[in-house]
Amino acid sequence: MAKTLVVTLTDDLDGSPADETISFALDGKGYEIDLSKANADKFRKALDPYVAKAARTGKAPRSGSRPEAGRVTAFSRLSEDEKGRFRTWAKLPTARRIADAKVEEWHQAGKP
Repeated sequence: MAKTLVVTLTDDLDGSPADETISFALDGKGYEIDLSKANADKFRKALDPYVAKAARTGKAPRSGSRPEAGRVTAFSRLSEDEKGRFRTWAKLPTARRIADAKVEEWHQAGKP
């Protein structure tokens, strides 16, 4: 049986279609955000004065790498059945990143 997986990026700021995922780090923590071209341009322009004065350290993360890849999350500990029920409850059918706090909220709600 063949399967086709389609990943659609959604802008994390305004919910519009996203064009790219931007990786960045602040205070020793890595982040990723999906943004449309317009919001990505705004993000980069907002950082320009800081980047211009900052000293570079180490190598930039490879494109597509995840700062916390392999980290065990509350969502990753759920069974496949629980993941399906959680996604329905949380109305997050295609979310790539799910906060541990959201899974804890689901547990506290009695795991519908």
